[in-house]
Amino acid sequence: MKATETKLLGLLEGRQQFTIPIYQRPYSWTLDECQRLLHDIRQVGQDDTRPTYFIGSVVYFEEEAHAIGTIRNFLVIDGQQRLTTMVLLLKALANYLAQHGEPLQSDTTSEELTDTYLTNRLKQGDLLQRLLLTKRDKETLIAVVNGNPLPSQKSERVAANFALFEREVAGDVATLWEGIKKLMVVSVALQSGVDNPQLIFESLNSTGRPLDQSDLIRNYVLMGQLKPVQDALYDGYWYPMEAAFGDAYSSMFGEFMRDFLTMKLGSTVNIWTVYQTFKTDYAAGRVQAEQVEGLVKELYYHATYYVRLRQPEKEEHAGLRDALKQLRNLEIGVAYPYLLSAYAASAAGQMSKEGLVEVVQMIEAYLMRRAVCALPTNTLSNTFASFGRQLNGDDYLASVKARFLSLGWARRFPKDEEFRRSFIERNSYHFGKRKFLLSNLENYGRKERVNVSEYTLEHIMPQNKNLSEAWQRELGDDWVTVHDEYLHTIGNLTLTGYNSEMSDRPFAEKKALEGGFVGSPIRLNKLVATATQWNLDAILHRADALADIAVKIWPVPTTDEPVITIDDVEEELVEENESIED
Repeated sequence: MKATETKLLGLLEGRQQFTIPIYQRPYSWTLDECQRLLHDIRQVGQDDTRPTYFIGSVVYFEEEAHAIGTIRNFLVIDGQQRLTTMVLLLKALANYLAQHGEPLQSDTTSEELTDTYLTNRLKQGDLLQRLLLTKRDKETLIAVVNGNPLPSQKSERVAANFALFEREVAGDVATLWEGIKKLMVVSVALQSGVDNPQLIFESLNSTGRPLDQSDLIRNYVLMGQLKPVQDALYDGYWYPMEAAFGDAYSSMFGEFMRDFLTMKLGSTVNIWTVYQTFKTDYAAGRVQAEQVEGLVKELYYHATYYVRLRQPEKEEHAGLRDALKQLRNLEIGVAYPYLLSAYAASAAGQMSKEGLVEVVQMIEAYLMRRAVCALPTNTLSNTFASFGRQLNGDDYLASVKARFLSLGWARRFPKDEEFRRSFIERNSYHFGKRKFLLSNLENYGRKERVNVSEYTLEHIMPQNKNLSEAWQRELGDDWVTVHDEYLHTIGNLTLTGYNSEMSDRPFAEKKALEGGFVGSPIRLNKLVATATQWNLDAILHRADALADIAVKIWPVPTTDEPVITIDDVEEELVEENESIED
């Protein structure tokens, strides 16, 4: 390793090319970061007392020996964000000079900037470029440097930052150029076969912009491979995986790996330890040339399942798409590790897509019933982490049902009696997702669904503690108790588009006014509209009717398979032993 302090412009000079390897993350600097760099460059450009300004390091190694007169190629391990940003800024300067004919110095023209820092004159194709980015950004940067129209599938970051620089350079070209000439970097040249790029790459995670889990994992898997293997794995699996995630790749990939590893290891994995867990507990011994393709292929296929879990719109099967949208609306991600396993089982032919729909609906029912019954949520992560490892593949769907029914008391799937009682009596504010619940009750059996987001929650018996005399008479002698205990229960809640008009009006007026309960198109208001008085009996009668619907929407699974209920202590011991054996 050889480290030297050098001017950034000096690093870019010469017949050479800096290439960003395919295992590096895409260009990711934001407009804010570019603005801060411009601010710093202007300040140092105006300050005659500051001869230099340090902006970081560039770590690279030469890919292979080169013949005299050919282009030297350097693979960049760290520094692509700075290099790319400076190439964009220099190109913006060159464009300004070309348009306005104002050389910065007697020998610093647009052509001089381009030939010295941006391109390798007289070369063609990729060799013309002084900097080559990875697949997602490469064509956009080439178009910018060559002055060509941007591609239809352009890199948004490259395009946006270049547009910013083109606007900004017009302010004070001379000051910017003086500042750029003072920029310094630590140039770290690694020796091929001597220095370990992987260890250096990992150590860089503690400085500068933190590396994502996706950056570290991609690097670990691909960096040690021969270039033909790298290219084949990246083009065949890794890039399609990035494309499947789309714009959510950088944020969602770490979550995918957490849930993937949780599924594979049978115990929950912390999002902050994903890379280390992947490296030491899962991928160790699998990154050799003979095994690495199987590893990357496995990640790719599970990533395509995960994308559909998180973005159901991408699922082609209509029933499964709807079921996954329902689960997403619950905003409970603890089931994703098991659902990855279920998706894989369906892809392997262990059950149909219709069977997978049933599994998703069972999970929704399980989560909803537990929420309504106020059962603890701290068991859910471990329940779903190991769920797929305890199923019989001979009849997968029946095994899922039997597994749900065998869960111990703390993890139980609440039966109808318990569910109905809590559904009717509990304060619905404690359920969470009341709009989700009311939406499902309203749309049960409908072919044309009602979009409840257009409606607001309405308390039929008003929330106002100072109830009017009309409402006191409506509720009867025990009106204080009824109001205290049943105000927020499901029997007293509905949906309306006329919340402000109804306000605290007496019940008869709420029914009869324009847009009131009698004329409402909302099914949830049918029983309200036919009630002659709104008191405890009416609230309980409606709650009981809604409970009849709820047990149908979120049913307990049934199966002919033998079900052996394991108590919670035994269950924890079983899961602990399974983890040890694996």
